[in-house]
Amino acid sequence: MMKEIIVSKYGEPSVLKVRENQIPTPGKNEILIRNHFTGINFSEIMARMRLYPGAPSPPTTLGAEGCGVIESLGENVTKFQEGQRVMVFSRYASYATHICTNQDMVMPLPDQFSLEEGAAFPVIYITAYMMMFDLGNFREGETILIHGAGGGVGTAAIQLAQATRGNIIGTASAWKHERLKEMGVNLCIDYGKENVYEKVMEYTKNKGVELIIDPVGSNNWKASYRCLAPLGKLVIFGDQNFVKGKKFSFLTSLKEFFSMPKYRPMDLMSKNRSIMGYHLGRLIGSEYRIHRAVEKLNELAKDGKIKPVIDKIFPFSEAPQAHTYIQNRKNFGKVLLDFRGNEEMSDDVSN
Repeated sequence: MMKEIIVSKYGEPSVLKVRENQIPTPGKNEILIRNHFTGINFSEIMARMRLYPGAPSPPTTLGAEGCGVIESLGENVTKFQEGQRVMVFSRYASYATHICTNQDMVMPLPDQFSLEEGAAFPVIYITAYMMMFDLGNFREGETILIHGAGGGVGTAAIQLAQATRGNIIGTASAWKHERLKEMGVNLCIDYGKENVYEKVMEYTKNKGVELIIDPVGSNNWKASYRCLAPLGKLVIFGDQNFVKGKKFSFLTSLKEFFSMPKYRPMDLMSKNRSIMGYHLGRLIGSEYRIHRAVEKLNELAKDGKIKPVIDKIFPFSEAPQAHTYIQNRKNFGKVLLDFRGNEEMSDDVSN
């Protein structure tokens, strides 16, 4: 039997439960992976709170990425072998001891990465890379403003900007600033106490920045837009403002929805600015772009230019605590779940 974490119902982190299930048998073109570690992403917190469009309804499994060892192969699988260490994408199924998925969702683990680092790699690095280079066309000497610089995507973007020899501005809580500067951030801004627009314009001598990646939400997007230089690009990849408290709030969602900025095409044209959206889970039909990004990222990993920043690893039985830890903004880098053991939770859910 396998163990998996499910969202038993929408709500606070405590709705995450352990469930036993049958270990699946890989079918044609499928691979069964004994999962060791799973990366936690903010989208899963939003799905638990009924805030993530397209996520399945409870009771449902969660998880977009994992890293482990291939246990068995289905028919027609020729690119992998049993016992191989791999990273894997998953659609709402990586919070588990076993992951069964199509071989196209599996990637060999770079030799220089540990299994922990492999679980912290797929979502954040591909997200950061595609936003910065497929959408943002980020180049040497340009300046990027990274909101949430101390998070998973933020730390990945810092490393990619460093590899490109770009200038980096990051927003984060003050306690993260020292580590961000050690990573190469040129200017750290405490978004809770400092005026982001004023600090950015002061640093850039009123020019603005060429690229901004922003997962925060409506009011932040308004400020970000003002920070753009001519031909600057704002890439939106989430709305964390919907997540206030530990469970869904109708009033919070309503306020955020009606606070969203409306951009006029003529204004965009006259100011030479661009606004784009990014959603890794909605790239159906463009998978070749993901594979292209993975190839480039593997090259950077081999050259030692990128390496996942892991903040903390929780046993999978402590999934509620892990979600709470992230929602309380305590993490610097990626948070993982450890599925190597066989822990129980006091109120397991039977299949």
